[in-house]
Amino acid sequence: MAFTLRSALSTLPRAVALATALSFASGAALAAPQPDAQPPKVRLILLGTKGGPSMLATEKLPQSTALVVDDDVYLLDAGYGASLRLVQAKLPLAKLKGVFITHLHSDHIVDYPAVLMNSWASGLKTPVAVYGPPGTTEMTRHVWETFAIDIGLRIKDEGKPDPRPLVTAHDIDQGVVFQDDRLKVSALRVPHPPFADGEAFAYKFEVGGKTIVLSGDLNYFPPLADFSRNADVLINEVVHVQAVDRLAARIGNGKTLAKAIISHHVTAEDVGRVAAAAKVKTLVLSHFVPADDPSITDADWRAAVGTTFKGPIIVGHDGMEIPLSD
Repeated sequence: MAFTLRSALSTLPRAVALATALSFASGAALAAPQPDAQPPKVRLILLGTKGGPSMLATEKLPQSTALVVDDDVYLLDAGYGASLRLVQAKLPLAKLKGVFITHLHSDHIVDYPAVLMNSWASGLKTPVAVYGPPGTTEMTRHVWETFAIDIGLRIKDEGKPDPRPLVTAHDIDQGVVFQDDRLKVSALRVPHPPFADGEAFAYKFEVGGKTIVLSGDLNYFPPLADFSRNADVLINEVVHVQAVDRLAARIGNGKTLAKAIISHHVTAEDVGRVAAAAKVKTLVLSHFVPADDPSITDADWRAAVGTTFKGPIIVGHDGMEIPLSD
């Protein structure tokens, strides 16, 4: 007689047979092959690395960064030229999924209206979520008011969908501000005079097994180290004190201007202190202040930060992709 589970169980007491059957079923379930969940493909691209709103050259444009998750594009700040840099990086504007704004200084938001309008003109048809400090929702409303005539005409004349229902803006506070099945985003209040507390933020992006932190603009702020603990990448703004002194001397406001600039930002040495305390795997420098001093080389930036941080330091440039592989 052929052996079967039923025939074997028929020779056992009822309680033992039931336990054996359950054990067999459980083991079969555990042994069954499970489909592997593929982690998303994640890319991190510096679009604009200049600190400050002045436009004296085009090699470095003001602050913006792209986080790409599979085919979705998330824009981190939207300084002048952000939509141009996205195109140059071959990131379709129609794939824009979200915008995260650190604060409302113009060098971080002046291209925000252009990003929305250019994305729409390039075929955007899917929702876009926007997160930023108090004032972000109001700013978005004014974008639509500014372009109301253009939008109305193109809807009527060209049959385009209305972009306004696609974009949802959120004024945030610190904590988790966004989460889906691939990406979790948290915000931290950071001090950035002359903004009040709660008007400037750092962001942490957890995606595909990686943790990426964007400092935004800030003073020396030790709590950023806790927020960035063991991050794979910390993108931090940086100011070079001696170069700011030279900048102030050229402009003519002297020590008053230099003191103001330095008080709004974080020195290279303090950037290194935070990165060392956080034990980040890679430190990326961006939002350079000043960005247009030809006497400062990449080696100078790296050396200044390297006095306090001994890990890998990347001196950012517009269009640079930051490696995220293990």
